[in-house]
Amino acid sequence: IRPRDWSSDVCSSDLIRQDMNALDQLITTADEKTAEKLVFILSRLDAEISLNHLMKLARHFSSSARRLAVKTIAQSGSNQAAKIFEFIDDPDESVRRIVLMHMGRTRNDLAEDFLLQYLQRRKSETADVEHIIECFTALGKCGSARSIPLLSQILLQPKWTGGFRKSAYREGAAQAVMALKIPEARHVIEKAGHSLNPGLRRIARKAGKELFQKNKKGR
Repeated sequence: IRPRDWSSDVCSSDLIRQDMNALDQLITTADEKTAEKLVFILSRLDAEISLNHLMKLARHFSSSARRLAVKTIAQSGSNQAAKIFEFIDDPDESVRRIVLMHMGRTRNDLAEDFLLQYLQRRKSETADVEHIIECFTALGKCGSARSIPLLSQILLQPKWTGGFRKSAYREGAAQAVMALKIPEARHVIEKAGHSLNPGLRRIARKAGKELFQKNKKGR
């Protein structure tokens, strides 16, 4: 398969179906423009055929091609949490956000498990603070009462006091608790509000205020 053979999208799709092995070689050597074209063509094929190749393109050197590939995988129709989560630490901010948007799309046990494990292992130590908070927000959107023990631990245990990164974890945990929208979440915020730590009380007040405003709007 050669890019110059792509006289039309239909033609190029047919060529790819005929020679999937050559496609692997093309992906390896593709420049940014070719990689983006491949993502578009693969999006027109059955997910069963295209998924493995899209996963390879999601590791392309071009952030634009990776972003397009990850977005296409996320939109493939079925729940792709396991596949999408492989790109949670992509160096490009916009790719990471596509991953987290997909994870937080609905209540989902699998997405919740991936994010819980990720945050517990603290794989995001090299990530920026904003990414940490966004991970927690996605957890709150996809999670359940199973997330409460970790969130409660981060918010309430003294070992999470002090330090810029620990503060981000606490801020993120408060965001997740609010997004869960379950009775257990309110109890955690109330406990945090009675803490002796002024920083934690501030976080609890902010979370409680936002939670109250959301409940008021929902009436």
